[in-house]
Order: sequence, then structure tokens, then C-alpha cells
Amino acid sequence: MKKILSTNKHIHILGLISAIFIFLFTSLITYADQSPLWDDYTVPATRQKERLLDEAELLSSSEQAEILGRLNEISEKQRCNVVILTVNSHPGSIEAFADDYFDYNGFGADFNDTGVLFVLSMETREWAISTAGDGIPAFTDYGQEEMTDEMLPYLKDGNYFGAFEVYIDTADRYLDQFHAGTPYDIESSSRTAYDSESNYDPKSHIFLSIIIGLATAIIPIAVMAAKLNTVHINNSASEYRTHDGIHMNIHTDTFLTSHVSRTRKSENNGSRSHSGGGSSFHTSSSGHSHGGSHGHF
Repeated sequence: MKKILSTNKHIHILGLISAIFIFLFTSLITYADQSPLWDDYTVPATRQKERLLDEAELLSSSEQAEILGRLNEISEKQRCNVVILTVNSHPGSIEAFADDYFDYNGFGADFNDTGVLFVLSMETREWAISTAGDGIPAFTDYGQEEMTDEMLPYLKDGNYFGAFEVYIDTADRYLDQFHAGTPYDIESSSRTAYDSESNYDPKSHIFLSIIIGLATAIIPIAVMAAKLNTVHINNSASEYRTHDGIHMNIHTDTFLTSHVSRTRKSENNGSRSHSGGGSSFHTSSSGHSHGGSHGHF
């Protein structure tokens, strides 16, 4: 009996040790997954990581090489670090996580703090953009909305390589426009028909507007005037006279013209409304200024 009790006691002890080991192992895995992707909370003097870090393993090795090559090329060309990060999960808010990843890995060291970072977090299916330095005015709030609107269909379909290509191409275009003195912003959409390569002539546009305005005013007046043809000259008043004198005994109502004013009813199609112009910004935990945006896919 004592031998049986001793055996059972050993089994309970082994079970308890196994449970503790499993708990510690699981905790270590969770901690490793949630631990920051930087060494400490000081801003280094040099960049610490590559411009692509695919922690979530969304890309094949060949796709990683191609995307990293393009990121390096555009970053050196535009003097702005263009960066991509994918993770399985992240601690805290994704906005703060993106800012800290940029700052504490020294991405501001290369080009006077100028850069843009795109982050994907797969567990919560969130994305974030963090901009710094000249990247803040270059990537306006409106520009970021337009960029992510183009990327979202690829992200929802799981085509992450395609989404990152859109990000790189759009970043290159936005930086070109910024260096030319015209950052892509909300008024840019009204200028698309008259870009720098067109033969747009402002004088001819003004003349055409005057002609159209005059035509718009004259034609309706002429049409209404043409309808006023119910009054005729009568050479005598015999139609209205009797031997007792003038007596009006004919009364008619004649339709002349009509005018209907219509106001279009506004429609709510559920689409996302765009922000105003310019770039909003905030301060990260390091004390640096960042622009950016975030959302779900």
C-alpha cells in the first residue's frame, strides 16, 4: 500500500512539473512574439535593420529579395527611407508600434530623419503608415488615403507582393511630386486633367467658358420669347361691341409658358470621405514628430 501511495505521489509531482514547464514554455513563446523589434528605447545613430522585415513570412524568398531591392533603390534615389514591416502581432496601438519601430531602429539616421514605413499586423489584420521628416509633408493625409485605397484590394485578397508593389510605386511618385514642389494632396485630383505634359491653354479655357456662359443664358430666353406668340393685332373692336356700347363677353385663359426648378437629392453611397489638405502629425514616445494613418483590411 505504501508503495502504491509513493508511486502516486511521484506521478502527481511529475504532472505538476510538466504543467509548470508547459506554462513557462508557452509564456516564453508569447513573450518572444510580443517583444519589441528593437534593442532598447534609445534612438541609435545608425540604421539597425534592413528596409524590409517580413516577420509574418508573407513573401517567398524571391519576392523578399525583389521587394528589398526596390526599397533600397527608391530610398537612395529619393533620399528617404521607404520601409516595410510585417508581424504576426504587435503590443499596444499599431500607430505607436510603427513610430517606435522607425525611431528605435534608426531609420531616421540615413536621410535627416526622412522616411515612410508601412506595417502589417496579421493577428488583428491591421495596417499602419508612419512618416517622419520630409516624409510628413510628402505623404499628405489625402495621399495616404489614396495609397491605401489602391492597396486594400490586394491585401484583402492575400496578394501581399502586389500590395507592396503599389506602395513602392506610389511612394516613388509622391516623392517625385514633393521634390518638384507640389506634394500630392486633395487639390491634385482637380489638376489631373491638366498635368505638366498636356497642352492646356488658360486663355482658350477662359474664352470657351465665356461662350458657354452666354449660350446658356441666351438660349432659354430665346425659347421663352418664341412661346409668347398668342397676342395678335386686331384692326377693330367689333367683336366686343353691341348697339348698347362696348361689352366684354368673351373671356379666355391662354397658357403662355412654364418653368420647373429641380434640386438633386444627395445620395449616401457609403464610401469613405477623404480628409482635408495637408498632413496631420503627432509626437512618438521618442519625442520625434510623425505623420501617418492606420486601419484594418
